[in-house]
Amino acid sequence: MSHGIKILGATALCLISLPVHGSVDVERAVESFHSTCLAQGPDFDRTTAAASRLGWAPMAEDAFAKLAPLDNPQAMRGWRAKGDAMPAGTLVGVTKATLNGKAVQTCTVVIGDIHVESFLKSFFTRTDAEKISEERSAMQVSRLYILIAGDRKQFVNLKFPAATEEEGVIVASSIAEE
Repeated sequence: MSHGIKILGATALCLISLPVHGSVDVERAVESFHSTCLAQGPDFDRTTAAASRLGWAPMAEDAFAKLAPLDNPQAMRGWRAKGDAMPAGTLVGVTKATLNGKAVQTCTVVIGDIHVESFLKSFFTRTDAEKISEERSAMQVSRLYILIAGDRKQFVNLKFPAATEEEGVIVASSIAEE
């Protein structure tokens, strides 16, 4: 499946599957991505254990596959997150994959009904992320960043609607070597 079609499919899935709750608190959203995926880096086993402990509802594997940042993962899990730490309707997923011959793990947080420009500003205020690439279509932007978090070099992929001045869906993924 082409990368562009995968991005559009993920956006469509998110828009259909996330309930409308009004605007999400941006700082809470950035914190949920940071604490789940960035602070200690993506960790398949840790996130799976946390999801079980917190009672998150599992997603069908094929549904999360459309949101995963890398194609053909060797293992993947996804959940509808709930609890005070997560904005309502948040999806979380993890994968184990191979990238350029190296074993990597990914962690993805999908948040809907969020003011995109405010999320991006808060993310940059909180991290030392440096943009290394961008793909843009009329509907969606996909940016790849590199940063150090949790004493690990991580790549962060942010996917969001091209109209950043409006509310929309953010798909935020961290990718790091095992």
